[in-house]
Amino acid sequence: MAGSINRIEQDITALEEAIAKIAQEFYQAYEVYLMALGQGVRQQLILASYHLCTQTYPEAFLELSVSERQRLQKGLRNLAQQMQMALCQSLQIPAAFEVQDLEDLEDEDEDLEDLEIDESPSEDGEEEPEADTALEVSPVLKPLTPGRLLAWQERIETGIIKMLKLLSKDANLLLQRFGMLPKKLPEAILEVASKAEASSEGVAGPPNLLQIMIETEDDEDSQMSMVTRLTTIHLRLGEIEFADANVMARRHQLRHLSGQLSSIRREYQKKLRERAIVQAESAWRASWYED
Repeated sequence: MAGSINRIEQDITALEEAIAKIAQEFYQAYEVYLMALGQGVRQQLILASYHLCTQTYPEAFLELSVSERQRLQKGLRNLAQQMQMALCQSLQIPAAFEVQDLEDLEDEDEDLEDLEIDESPSEDGEEEPEADTALEVSPVLKPLTPGRLLAWQERIETGIIKMLKLLSKDANLLLQRFGMLPKKLPEAILEVASKAEASSEGVAGPPNLLQIMIETEDDEDSQMSMVTRLTTIHLRLGEIEFADANVMARRHQLRHLSGQLSSIRREYQKKLRERAIVQAESAWRASWYED
């Protein structure tokens, strides 16, 4: 029995070392990906704005003075630059975590990954009789688990989508201030456009632009409504990656690492399950007695 549990513990330790290694590779891959993505976002925002100003609403753009056009273009470049900085600053190193952090985990497999039968102190402060008081001074760290690493990756991906939506909204507001979009258009409409669901991405048209139909009241007759076709900036991660070979290559590297992590995760869960079974069998025998 002792040999069996020792072998399982060694396997778990080896897997935890592999998880730590792939976590470092993930960090380095995301660092390069986010830099490439920032450049891709800048290029696609400018291209989408160019198409909107010259192909969709050329008359409105021609009504602007030269200085107004330059201010509009500078504003778009500034938004893109802010996005590049935000992407790079959003990356944090995945690391081991303290025991008390376990309460905050919401990943679906964390319960299994932390499944363990032992005689360690409970979280309510109860101490073992023979506990070394020196151990209470430093926080106890748990190794980085696959579930924790997946949650870290999910936060990055969710953050990217949120930043693209915010950039789309800010770009549309800027275009509206310069008269490229109707100034009477409520800000809520622009926010809806920036948060359009994936179903709208299949609409044929230039990349990173969204065509929507809105119903407005006639200025001369409030009882009559008009349907207006509106084109807005709507940055999509898939279209940005597809248009930029460098960004796409970095995405492929992340997918490759995700595949490796999935394999490690399955093996890690298997070993945790084996350890729990062996520990449960031992605990059963230790507490069993005949009446």
